[in-house]
Amino acid sequence: MNAPTVDQAVALQQAGDIDAAAAAYAQLLAADPRQPALRHNLGRIRLQQGATAEALPLLEQAWAEDGAHDGWLRSLGTIGITLYDLGLWEDAWHWLSRAAARAPAGTRLAPALTDTLRRVSPRDYLAPEVYDPQQGRTFLRHVPRESDTYVYAIDVIGTCPVGNFAAAQRPKGFMKAELFGSILDKIVAERVAPRPAVCLFNRGEPMLHPALPELVQAVRQRGLPCHLSTDLNVRSSLRELARASPDKLKISLSGFRPELYACAHARSDLALILANMRLLRQYLDEAGADTHVWVGHHSYKGGEAELPAVESLCDELGFAHHPVAAFYQPLERLVDLLEGRGAPDPELDLPIEPPRDYVTRIRATSSERHDCELRFNQTVINQDGSVALCCGVYDQPNMLGLQFVATPHSALEEAKYRHPFCATCMRHGLSYTVRDALKPGGFS
Repeated sequence: MNAPTVDQAVALQQAGDIDAAAAAYAQLLAADPRQPALRHNLGRIRLQQGATAEALPLLEQAWAEDGAHDGWLRSLGTIGITLYDLGLWEDAWHWLSRAAARAPAGTRLAPALTDTLRRVSPRDYLAPEVYDPQQGRTFLRHVPRESDTYVYAIDVIGTCPVGNFAAAQRPKGFMKAELFGSILDKIVAERVAPRPAVCLFNRGEPMLHPALPELVQAVRQRGLPCHLSTDLNVRSSLRELARASPDKLKISLSGFRPELYACAHARSDLALILANMRLLRQYLDEAGADTHVWVGHHSYKGGEAELPAVESLCDELGFAHHPVAAFYQPLERLVDLLEGRGAPDPELDLPIEPPRDYVTRIRATSSERHDCELRFNQTVINQDGSVALCCGVYDQPNMLGLQFVATPHSALEEAKYRHPFCATCMRHGLSYTVRDALKPGGFS
C-alpha cells in the first residue's frame, strides 16, 4: 500500500474519519518526525479519542517546536475545553492560559473560555503542595472539584448509625443555636478563603432540625454561601426554608422506582419525596427565591432506564439533574472489606457495583501525585462541635478529638495530616483526587 500524503490525512480528518486520519498521521510522522503540524493534528485526534496519555506529549512537543504559529490560536481554546470536559482541569488550565496569553492585543477570550479558565485556575488560598508526615512525601494540590471555595460541612443534626455500621459511635441530637453562631463567627474571623461555603449537612438530615430556616438565615446574614442536601422526606418547615433562600439545595434521590428507592431508604416513601419536590418548586416561586436546586440522582444497577424520567421531571421543575453511580460507604466499612474483615467480596443487599470492582476502577485513572480534596479543602463539624477527619468517615476513632471553636485552623489541618486513617485510605486508592491524564488507557 502506498504511503498516504499529508493532503489525504487532512481530508480524512475533515471528513470525520479520525481513526483512518490518525493512522495516516502516525505513518507520516514515522517516516519524517520533523513535522510539528502533523504532530499537532495527531495530538488533537488522540485527545478527541480520549487517549490523553498519548495526546498530551504529542501536543506539548508540537507546541515546543512551533508554538509561535498562528494556527495555534484556533486550537488552544479547543484543547483546553476538551481537557476540561474530560475532568482534567489542571491540564485544561495549562492550555487555556496559553490561549489567553496568545489572544491578540485588545481582544478577550470568548465568555465560555473565560469562565472555564476562571474555574480551573489554582486557588490563591491553597498552597500548591503539602508535605504528608504519615507517608513521608509531598503531594500536589489540585483545583477543588466539589466547590470553587473552601467548604465547611456542618452536621446540624446527629443521627443514629447507618444500617451497615450499627456499631459506629456518633454524636446525636440537634446543634444548639449558640454553638452554631460561634462556629459561624470563627469561620468569618479566620477567613481561610475569601468567601467560604457553609454546608448544613454531612451524615444527618438537616430538615429534621426544628430551626433550620433560622440557621440558613444566620449563614446568609454573615455574607457566606449556604448549601443544603436533603432526602426531602420531611415536609415540615419546607415553606419557611424556601423563604430563607439557601444558595444551593441538593435533593438526594436514591432511585426513581419505589422498589429500588426502598433498597436504600427502607422507611421512606418515594411518593412523598416527589410530592415534596413539587411543593419546593411552588414555595421557591412564591418566595421569589433564587436557590439553585439540583437532584443528586443515585444510579443503581438496573436503574439505568429511569434516567430519562428523572431528567424529564427535573426539566419540568427547573432543577438540575446530576446522576452519579451509587457506591459502598462509609470509608471505614469499605476499608474493612478490602482488608478482609467481614465477608470477603460480599453480595450486598444494595444493587451497586461490588466494592472491589469500584476500587479497581477508580484507581485505574486517579492521580497518585495529588492530595485528597476531602482533607485540604473542607472541614467537617459534627453536631456537638467536634471535628471529623473528613466527610467520608463515620466512626469515633476517625474524629480528630478537637472542638472547632477552640482550635485554630492550622491545628486542625495538622491533626488531619497526622491521622493514620488518611494513610490507610490513600494506600487503598480511596482518596478523593483528580484523574491522571498520563495513565495509559484511562480514558479510552
